[in-house]
Amino acid sequence: MPRERLLILSVDRDNDIGQKIGVKAPIIGREKVLEVATSLALKDPEESDANAMFGSLKIMDELKDKYDVEVAIIAGHRNRGIEADREISKQLGNILKKRPSDFVVFVSDGADDEYIIPIIQSQIPILSVKRIVVRQSQVLESGYYKIKDFLKETLDNPRFARLVFGLPSVALILYALFDIQGWRFIVGFVGAYLFIKGFKLEDYILGAFEEFKESFTKRRFAFFTYIVSIAVGVLGVYRAYNSVMDFVNIGIFEMTAAFFIASIYFFWISGTIAWLGRNISYKNRKTSRIASIPLFGLAVSIVIYNAGEIILDPNISSFNFIISIGLGFVIALIALALETVD
Repeated sequence: MPRERLLILSVDRDNDIGQKIGVKAPIIGREKVLEVATSLALKDPEESDANAMFGSLKIMDELKDKYDVEVAIIAGHRNRGIEADREISKQLGNILKKRPSDFVVFVSDGADDEYIIPIIQSQIPILSVKRIVVRQSQVLESGYYKIKDFLKETLDNPRFARLVFGLPSVALILYALFDIQGWRFIVGFVGAYLFIKGFKLEDYILGAFEEFKESFTKRRFAFFTYIVSIAVGVLGVYRAYNSVMDFVNIGIFEMTAAFFIASIYFFWISGTIAWLGRNISYKNRKTSRIASIPLFGLAVSIVIYNAGEIILDPNISSFNFIISIGLGFVIALIALALETVD
């Protein structure tokens, strides 16, 4: 009975034989494959494709008594991808025309070459797949491709990319700018991120960003007020930080009170400017509604400011705090009345 025809196929997907030793694939025959493998190994002893070629020769010698065996090398392109796979398909078709075979034994030097298995199966059945990997590096290579696939999937997903690459990049920039003190900013930044994720505030943050971007392109006056609002808010944070430093060793209540006393009116001014700029930019706006929100904010700010003063100086009469509550109540009622105006 005629023996089954078997093709031992070694694949160089990134065309190292063409780039390093100037050999054009496909290469057919034991002597030619041995010559190419030897030349490649001498040119680059660390080249894993040479191991795969020698492995294909070893498999040929083991199977030549049972099958009608031939060995061949095909190569792709240095850029891999579609260009390489198309070249591999073309070369395999040429080999099968010259030397028809019943099955192929696919010899690979690692996971990257095995991506082309479907291309080979589309032209000839695969009897076996043999991976030739140096034993000491097998675990490392497998880990390398797992990391590579993870990074690729992460880059393709914007949400994961912001977490995996965005946060570490900001941390590194802060450390580079502020040295050891940068760790305080890093911890604060991570804390803010976790706070936003924990309380599901992403939609509000993204909405604010979209509003800021739209105002720059369509409503320039609103964009200007947003910039002014941010500047006033940053000034408020700066004043609050300096104020808190004076009470850092006294107590948490004193620090909190100092923070709000120094910043609460700056935050109210900042929010009011942003609110007015946003609403004035729209044609269909309700004037009473525009005025009521800042008034509510002012009422709250007056109460918080006076409460902070009592915490920092218990000798201050509580009557002042009661007056501030009454004033805030009156302002809130005015704001509520404006809300009901048609």
